[in-house]
Amino acid sequence: MKTYTFRLVVTDRIDDDGANRLFEAGVEDGVPESGPQGHSIGFDRESSSLQEAILSAIAEVESAGFDVLRVEPDDVVSAADIAERTGRSRQSVSSLINGTRGPGGWPRPVAGNVRSPLWRWSDIGAGSRRSTGRRRSTRTKQPSCPRSMRYSRRDRALRPLGAQARKRLLRQLAS
Repeated sequence: MKTYTFRLVVTDRIDDDGANRLFEAGVEDGVPESGPQGHSIGFDRESSSLQEAILSAIAEVESAGFDVLRVEPDDVVSAADIAERTGRSRQSVSSLINGTRGPGGWPRPVAGNVRSPLWRWSDIGAGSRRSTGRRRSTRTKQPSCPRSMRYSRRDRALRPLGAQARKRLLRQLAS
């Protein structure tokens, strides 16, 4: 079995009672988070496939009374990672972060500390073209979801997967 890392974004705030409901529903490998960026549950789930990992996590979260809005890759990056992925220098990315360059409005860090803040790549990737003034690389390009994945509520939650995770899932579905 392989471990798959992803995040389920939910509609409602996850308080202590909600965390207990999640545990009782079988979510032992998920970490609930509620904050200004929204409410989500981060998973490191062992499974034979990405599809099985995501669908079983959605079923458990929904059985605990939460509505799943979307699935996101749980990819936290530093300023150095952002520079590498966007093809910019570290100094250029630093200027974007502190607002001395670009349009401003850089996303708030989700983890780390003052000296080493961390961001979700999904937050950075969505705004990288706007913030950097460059075309996004193929790594951040979000292809449209195939029609076969648009029907049920659970399948709708898969649409926001990152390009790499979606490709892996589609490869597994095809085999």
